[in-house]
Amino acid sequence: MTSFLPIYQWFSLMFNTRRTRLTKVLIIATLLVALVLSGCAGKRSWPGTVSEGGTLYVCTMDGRVVALNSGSGSRQWDWEPTGGQSGQTASSFTCAGSSLVGGLFYSAPAIANGLVYVVFHTGKVYAIDATSGVQVWTYDLHSTVSGGVAVGNDTVFVGSANGELSALDAGNGSFKWEFSTENEVWATPAVVDGVVYFGSLDHSFYAVNAADGTMKWAFKTDGSIASTPLIVDGVVYIGSFDNKFYAIDANTGMQKWVFEGAGNWFWSEAVYDNGIIYTGSLDHNVYALDAGNGTLAWPEPFKASDQVKSSPVIAGGVLVVASEDGKIYGVDLKTGDKKWEFDNINTKVLSPLCAAGGTVYINSQDNKLYALDGETGSQVWAVPLSK
Repeated sequence: MTSFLPIYQWFSLMFNTRRTRLTKVLIIATLLVALVLSGCAGKRSWPGTVSEGGTLYVCTMDGRVVALNSGSGSRQWDWEPTGGQSGQTASSFTCAGSSLVGGLFYSAPAIANGLVYVVFHTGKVYAIDATSGVQVWTYDLHSTVSGGVAVGNDTVFVGSANGELSALDAGNGSFKWEFSTENEVWATPAVVDGVVYFGSLDHSFYAVNAADGTMKWAFKTDGSIASTPLIVDGVVYIGSFDNKFYAIDANTGMQKWVFEGAGNWFWSEAVYDNGIIYTGSLDHNVYALDAGNGTLAWPEPFKASDQVKSSPVIAGGVLVVASEDGKIYGVDLKTGDKKWEFDNINTKVLSPLCAAGGTVYINSQDNKLYALDGETGSQVWAVPLSK
């Protein structure tokens, strides 16, 4: 549970999570376990992928954005910021004589208005021309970012470690407004009908007016919130680090129902299909919940071989799920039974999955992008994302 976060962030989480009162000894022990699990080596991140108009826009482990043909995987353009990201030292620390650095991307790009929007962990936001790969503008938040950007109302929204949700002009990157929470914001927000929805490590989930940043409502949970919300038919679906999954009225902020049957955190974004919410947990399970009342829709959850940190998708009429150990599963939407399994990825999968046209795309920790047929699980292609 600790291995996929930059270790410095665990100091923040351990000291700011109010639902558990940990002693200094337990905190130190937790951090030592985290160092062992992380292997004291390398950058960890979960760069994502998004599909738009036959093109995949992919964030890479080495700090670039690549545009690929979704059918063949052929490269269209390759972008990296001038001077690269070598100056990223805010999250550096030393372990056994080696310098460790937090990863570069913790999200997928966002596409709008013919531009690709990305944010680095350093807090630098970039807009890139989607056709040519030419940089259009950049803005420095001066705070680290562990999530991604959302675009709506001609505005880019992004949360950061200083507890702010910042709003930037989508056309030129100029600052518009910011909304303050009481702790770090790791979650990628969502924008629907002029409202920005996002969670914070302060245990609250917020609905904020997209035009001016005024708060509509706040909903309190018993744990930190780091996942991207799912909004369907006027209802917000969101999981928390309190091991609960909530349905909240998007207009009023009132709880509609809560699912309390999980054994660990909810980290990834849920997916919706035909009245059912599908959501993965760090307890290795994928749950199918009735969107109306939160009851279990399958006889039992689908059990993966490892923690489910990557957001699932639906492709080819199949629910596709990735476990952290690199196994990809095709799951029957109605029964929860396994239809297929793909185990040729020999590394961890932490990034959210991407689906388009019956194909699922997996951005893995070995800096490769895999394309699988969603219905059968057969590999369509795999391409390295390195230069």
